[in-house]
Amino acid sequence: MTLSQMPASLGDRIVARLIDYVILIAYSIVVGIIVWDMKLYDEMSRNAYVALMLALYLPVLFYHPVMELLHHGQSVGKTVMHIKVVNEDGTSPTLSGYLLRFLLTPVDIELGGLGLVSIVLTKKSQRLGDLAAGTMVIKTKTPYVVLPDYSYIVNGYEPTYTEAAELSLNQAELISRVLYYTKADRYELINRLAFKIQQTMGIVPQAGTQEQFLYTMLNDYSYYCSTIEA
Repeated sequence: MTLSQMPASLGDRIVARLIDYVILIAYSIVVGIIVWDMKLYDEMSRNAYVALMLALYLPVLFYHPVMELLHHGQSVGKTVMHIKVVNEDGTSPTLSGYLLRFLLTPVDIELGGLGLVSIVLTKKSQRLGDLAAGTMVIKTKTPYVVLPDYSYIVNGYEPTYTEAAELSLNQAELISRVLYYTKADRYELINRLAFKIQQTMGIVPQAGTQEQFLYTMLNDYSYYCSTIEA
C-alpha cells in the first residue's frame, strides 16, 4: 500500500492565483484611496511617507509565504480551489521551503513562463520553485490510499492483526506517510506511531521491528477493505 497525492491541475493553480491577485489588487486600491483621502503626502516628510507606504504594502509583497505558513500551505485562492502546498513526502514545508518557492516566483512567472512549462512537463506538476524547495501543490480533497492488487487473498492471505479492520482511511494514510517519509527522523516517527497504535488499540505486536508492524497493519487493512468491497 502506498500513499498517493493528487497533484493540483494547472487550471486550479491559475484560478487560485487569480483569486489571490484580485484580493491583493483590492487591498492595494483600498489602501491607496484611504491614504489619498487623508492627504498624508501633504502632512508627512517624503521619507516618512515612503516608509509608511512600504509598510502598508508589505502584506502584498509577502502575502503568499506568510499565508501559506500560517494557513497550512494555503492562501485564500488555494483554499477556495481546495489545493495546498506540501513537501513531496506529504509533510508541511518549513519556513525556508515557503521562502524558496516565493523567491523563485519571478523566475517561474516572468522568464517566458518557465513555471507553466515545468508544471506541464514534470510528473508531480511542480514549478521551478517547487523543484528547488522539494514541494508540490496537491488537491486537498483527493488524497487516497492506493491498495495493491488482491492476489494474496486468493493465495490464502491470513491477516495478523484483526484490529486493522478498525483503522479509518485517514489513519491508514497517516501510517503510509510515515512509512514513506524520507528524512533523518523517519525511524523515530515510525517508532512513535507504532507505539501509539499499539497502546491505543491494545495490540501486542508479533516478532519483528516497528516498521514491519506498520507494514503488516497496512496489509491487513488492505485485506479487510477488500473483503468489504467484495
